[in-house]
Amino acid sequence: MISFAQATDLISENVSARKSVKCSIRDVVGHVLAEDIESGIDVVSFRNAAMDGFAVRSNWLSACSESKPLTLPYKDTAFAGDARKAEYADGVAVKIMTGAPVPEGYDSVVRFEDTKYDNCHVSFFIPVGSRTNVREPGEDIERGQKLFASGDRLGQLDIGILASIGLAELSVHERPSVHIASTGNELVAPGTALKPGQLYNSNLYTLEPMVSPFSRAVQLDATVGDSEEQLRRLFESTADVIITSGGVSAGERDLVIAAAEAAGFQSLLHKVRIKPGKPFYFAKRNHQFLFGLPGNPLSTAVTCAVLVLPALKKMCGRSDFAINPVPARLSPNSVRKSGRMLIWPGMFKMDSGEIIAEFSNKRSSAALSALLDTDGLIIQSDVDDIESPKIEVIPWNQILSG
Repeated sequence: MISFAQATDLISENVSARKSVKCSIRDVVGHVLAEDIESGIDVVSFRNAAMDGFAVRSNWLSACSESKPLTLPYKDTAFAGDARKAEYADGVAVKIMTGAPVPEGYDSVVRFEDTKYDNCHVSFFIPVGSRTNVREPGEDIERGQKLFASGDRLGQLDIGILASIGLAELSVHERPSVHIASTGNELVAPGTALKPGQLYNSNLYTLEPMVSPFSRAVQLDATVGDSEEQLRRLFESTADVIITSGGVSAGERDLVIAAAEAAGFQSLLHKVRIKPGKPFYFAKRNHQFLFGLPGNPLSTAVTCAVLVLPALKKMCGRSDFAINPVPARLSPNSVRKSGRMLIWPGMFKMDSGEIIAEFSNKRSSAALSALLDTDGLIIQSDVDDIESPKIEVIPWNQILSG
């Protein structure tokens, strides 16, 4: 049995970012870049109007006022998307719409609201400075500007920026494919009438939404019975990652480890000094990985959160894959004796700048309802002095962030 820190290090040493693939910008949210992104163009790429109004030379208006307006003829109307360009004429304004190219020779745009005009002439009442209401090339993004670095994770608000510089696809790290299976003859699908001795298969439905943000494809085996033949078929899977729940403890029908080794997996660790989750198992076959999670529902959720998800994030190319707990203090009378590092759901609150944590009152590793109304996981160190253990917390939004 090894420590939690040793287990996380061992897993991290064995997994790595997957190959890069080309991906449409419509599908890259949550993916990790495998290349730096620099703009190949200025945005905007041409001088254009920031307002609907009249294009002028600012020096024409230097002496105008409410009492002494300047009235000029105007011509044309420049619209956004027009290929033709209005030509400069001294003392003649150009009617122009937002986004239209500002004709050469004109340096400012006066808003319609600040003028009075008819079909032929426009009157101006206030001076304007050069470049008023004009967007210059590169004002938003300059050609050659580095916008994203390899390893950055793309969010929803990044996609429009990529489109604005003309990118339709880019290189990202491929997400792993995942095959999830729950083992146990007692498990049946939700919606099925329970017979004596049966339980609903909650683990499958706990694991799928947890791992989906970090997978390109998730295959589910509703139930794999406690038999070597069914496990053998499971381990014929070609998925990059296989995740099982149950069958890794010391019972007569806990057959996952023996079946995995018979299928060519190399066992890398079995048993971690944590509660819940002690029977956790990790194995490798070439570039394929097997995570064997304990079958108790809370143990399944916790070990997936702190041991499986960091590995999947690293395979996705993320640099922030490791869990990053922050110091906290337990509320009075909340310390629990465990003999192992305790990783348990709980509630957090701030008090005078300090995080105060309180464990869920459910104490069984089979009690999935311990997750209800919690803010994340509380880590209580494995120490001899039970009066002052080290306490840290990890919020769910950090653990589950895709």
